[in-house]
Amino acid sequence: MTTVTDTTDIEFQRRLGRTYKRTSIIMGVIGMFILGIPLGIAAFIYARKAETQGVKATAGIVLAVMDIVLAILVLVVMRPFNI
Repeated sequence: MTTVTDTTDIEFQRRLGRTYKRTSIIMGVIGMFILGIPLGIAAFIYARKAETQGVKATAGIVLAVMDIVLAILVLVVMRPFNI
């Protein structure tokens, strides 16, 4: 039998998970333009936190990986030009 406090706790966890999910997506999108590696790592951490709360955060994880990969790619490509 589910009590009122259990329902409230579950709802709080879901709300917290949705907040983590939203934060990971925002950081992932911003990371595409500036500070790709640090924001990519932060987006990945927040996406994983969302998933521990029971909320799927696939978009946050994909954006985080894209941020990190693209930032490394830009660093490798720009290295010969000393930019």
